[in-house]
Amino acid sequence: MEPCTSDEFFQALNHAEQTFKKMENYLRHKQLCDVVLVAGDRRIPAHRLVLSSVSDYFAAMFTNDVREARQEEIKMEGVDPNALWALVQYGYTGRLELKEDNIECLLSTACLLQLSQVVEACCKFLMKQLHPSNCLGIRSFADAQGCTDLHKVAHNYTMENFMEVIRNQEFLLLPATEIAKLLASDDMNIPNEETILNALLTWVRHDLEQRRKDLSKLLAYIRLPLLAPQEHIEV
Repeated sequence: MEPCTSDEFFQALNHAEQTFKKMENYLRHKQLCDVVLVAGDRRIPAHRLVLSSVSDYFAAMFTNDVREARQEEIKMEGVDPNALWALVQYGYTGRLELKEDNIECLLSTACLLQLSQVVEACCKFLMKQLHPSNCLGIRSFADAQGCTDLHKVAHNYTMENFMEVIRNQEFLLLPATEIAKLLASDDMNIPNEETILNALLTWVRHDLEQRRKDLSKLLAYIRLPLLAPQEHIEV
């Protein structure tokens, strides 16, 4: 009589975790590394396979017939060294510390490296930090990075809290182009048109010599018929 045989399928539940722990150990001891990322004066050894597995940016770089695919050193121009190192470590561990003093560098670098989960986490972190004193900066930063959800939330926060926003230094330091964008919005939470006019005049007076030339162009955004009849425009 032939023995009865059956197939078995084994799945190690912690296989991926243990594997990445070993790869992280190789990283920390600079073993089996096959590429060095250079940012500023910092040199970061790493493994192409790991970088390509977590980052679409590196995947495109290392799997296509481009010059960088064959280079042992890759210069990362304009990238913050500390943010790059933190994100390389994230590639091996899946962990990342988000703090107020590193969040913008992390977000801009994560956008470059196309780390979508990190970008989302950074944006959610910044949404929680919104305040009348910083929402304009976050709004502008989100726009520059192409983070549409963050930009929308920051813009809505700015509009809802406009009365408090215009009392902060960020508003006074805005360039004329950003002032124009604000004035063009039709969803400001304000009591009357005089509020917008007074905010504009306060901004102009903050640097009268340089900003006087912008006044006539920016006044075009003020709905003059809604002003009180006795309202004077004087800088």
